[in-house]
This record gives sequence, structure tokens and C-alpha cells, in this order.
Amino acid sequence: MRLHHHAGTLIAAGIFIVVSAAHAEEERRELGPHVHGHGTLAITIEANNVQMELAAPGMDVVGFEHEAKTAEQKSAVETALADLKEPLKLFALPDAAGCAVASADVKVVAEEHEDHHATAEAGEAAGSKEHEAHHTEFRATYALACADAAQVSWLDFPFFDRFAGSGKLDVTVVDANGQTAFEVSREARYLER
Repeated sequence: MRLHHHAGTLIAAGIFIVVSAAHAEEERRELGPHVHGHGTLAITIEANNVQMELAAPGMDVVGFEHEAKTAEQKSAVETALADLKEPLKLFALPDAAGCAVASADVKVVAEEHEDHHATAEAGEAAGSKEHEAHHTEFRATYALACADAAQVSWLDFPFFDRFAGSGKLDVTVVDANGQTAFEVSREARYLER
């Protein structure tokens, strides 16, 4: 943090830090380890192979993050899984790279909250299910075979058009030059390497 010379500014900054820390703590209690609207994407480029790993909270993908119960919710999950199996419709790469999908593995993972274990164990079998707090997360692993992966100089993200609940993706790109971190969002969805 830059040092300020004015005592007033310092005090104001100090108050702001305390407030935002309290807010972050409150948010973490409510949301658990992940934050709504925020997913991660890891991209590894090796020779002419591109590997992508996506993790996105259920809220971002289908608008809820408990286990799908109604027919409508189950249908939303099925549709999302089918769409996630087509990475090139969600992550646009340069045509010059000539990439095609070699494999796409997509699943929904339920994450339990630590602090709810006791409740779940203590409750009788029927009631305990209600107290288990699950956050669902969609995870996808893609392998792309490219004619010339060196041409992957940019990516665009139609992902944000398809999944309205998603606001940001933390993207990590690993290639022969090392690892680079990017953040793309609905407002700034173009990544240039």
C-alpha cells in the first residue's frame, strides 16, 4: 500500500480496510470457499495440445447451488452439462490455431461445508439431509488437439453469453514461457497473450 502523508487519509484508509475485511469475512461465512460469479480456468499449452480445466460455482452456471431437486432444476443441470461439453463454443480460439476437441469431461461436484458436519451426523437420517449445506461446482476438463498451438495468441469468452450468472474467470495460462495469470470478465472478456 502506498504511504500517504496526510493523517486524515491514513485514518480513512484504515477504516476502509477494517470495513472491507469484516465484509469479506461475512461473505466467506455465507458463501463458503468460493464466491458467486467467479470461476477459474487453467490452460496448459504443450506442443500442439491445449488442456483446459474449468471450475465454476453452480450459482454461476444454473442459478442455484444446491442439489437439483425439481424437474426444471434437473433439466437446467443437464443442459448446462451438455453445453459445457462443447468448449469451443464457450472459449473461442484463433482459427489459425486449428484446434479441435479431443476430449471433454464434465461433472458436477457437491462440496460440503465443514461446520455442518456435526448437524448432519447428529440429525436423524431423514432430517439430516436438510441440514447438509452443499455448494455445487461444475468442473470440466478439456483436451484440444491443434494444428498449430503457437497461434493461440488470444481467447474470447462466449462463456459469459451462455452463463448469465458468471461475472469473472481467473485464468492461468501455462506454456513454454512459464505461467501467466489473467482475469477476464463479462465487461472485459478478451484475453491477449
